[in-house]
Amino acid sequence: MQNSQYEQQYKQKVINFFNSRTTYDNDYTIHRALPLLERIQLQKGQKVLDMATGTGIIAIAAAQIIGSEGKVIGVDFSSGMLA
Repeated sequence: MQNSQYEQQYKQKVINFFNSRTTYDNDYTIHRALPLLERIQLQKGQKVLDMATGTGIIAIAAAQIIGSEGKVIGVDFSSGMLA
């Protein structure tokens, strides 16, 4: 099997795993994620790129902090997480 073929199969397995998760957000993930925002000290009007945003816990909270003057972009390879 060629390396690129292996990589594609692996990526698809990871995507399928995250797409199938229906109970990702819970008290543990929320309480683990939100304190990260306190450490970066966001300001009104900033721009934020949330890589591997998942269900957007951080992106949504960041948007509330930076307000309508700022912009948040969240990306994730799992369409199931973004849904």
